[in-house]
Amino acid sequence: MKAITMIAVTAMLMASVMGEDEETEMNDFVGGVYDGSGISATAGNVAVGTQGSIIKAGDTYFTPTGVYVKAVDSYVSANRTVVRAGDSFVGYNTSQVKADNVFVGRSVAIVSGATIFRQSWASR
Repeated sequence: MKAITMIAVTAMLMASVMGEDEETEMNDFVGGVYDGSGISATAGNVAVGTQGSIIKAGDTYFTPTGVYVKAVDSYVSANRTVVRAGDSFVGYNTSQVKADNVFVGRSVAIVSGATIFRQSWASR
């Protein structure tokens, strides 16, 4: 009985950690890679915001402005490429640096739980 309980507890812990990783990855994409403004709410592989929805399927992100594919540490779309180096997201004409739950660069994004507040300097 102890073995079955231990297996069940381990499975629940692994599922919660895997869910956190997916949410963190979506938050990092919206905060560091995606070039939009507004408020988004994330839930697993989906982010719904004031400018539309972002859906992650495997390594592909479907956004209102196009499709991005993640290849190792790079996010590639038809219009731009962003490379992640640690907590920095660097593109041809943009960069974002992540410090805890805040992304700062050409825009500012603040992550609070499953909500992302993002304001681009270009949209002001």
